[in-house]
Amino acid sequence: MAIVICDTSSLIKLSITETLSLLPELFRTVVIPGAVYQECPPTLRAQIDSLGFSLETPKAHIFVQFGAGEREALNLALDEPWASVFVLTDDRKAINAAARTGIKTITVFDFFAALKLTKRISDTRQLVQKLR
Repeated sequence: MAIVICDTSSLIKLSITETLSLLPELFRTVVIPGAVYQECPPTLRAQIDSLGFSLETPKAHIFVQFGAGEREALNLALDEPWASVFVLTDDRKAINAAARTGIKTITVFDFFAALKLTKRISDTRQLVQKLR
C-alpha cells in the first residue's frame, strides 16, 4: 500500500462525498501538509483529527509557484525517498509540475474509480452528483 499526500480541495471533495474515511483503506499512510490543514474549515479539521491522519511540514522548498496547500503537498512528496507516494490533487498545474519531477498524482475521480474497482463502493455516479 502507498502513501498519499492530500491537498485542500481534494479533502473538501472527499468530505462532501463522505468518502474521506475510505482513504486509509487504499493508502497505508495519509499525510496532510500543515498549510492544507490550516486551509481546511474547522469541521474538516475535526474529521482529519478523528481519522488520525499524519500532519507534516515539508523541508523542501522547490515548488514556490502554487498556493500554500499545493506547494506543501508537492514539496512533501520530494522530502522523503518514498517509493510509492502519491499526491491527491485536482489542480491541473500541480499535476503537470508533479509529472515533470516524477511525482505521482491521483485525482479525486481516480480515487472514486479505485474505490469502485476494489468494491468499496458500488457506483461512482452518486459521488459525482454530490460534487455538482
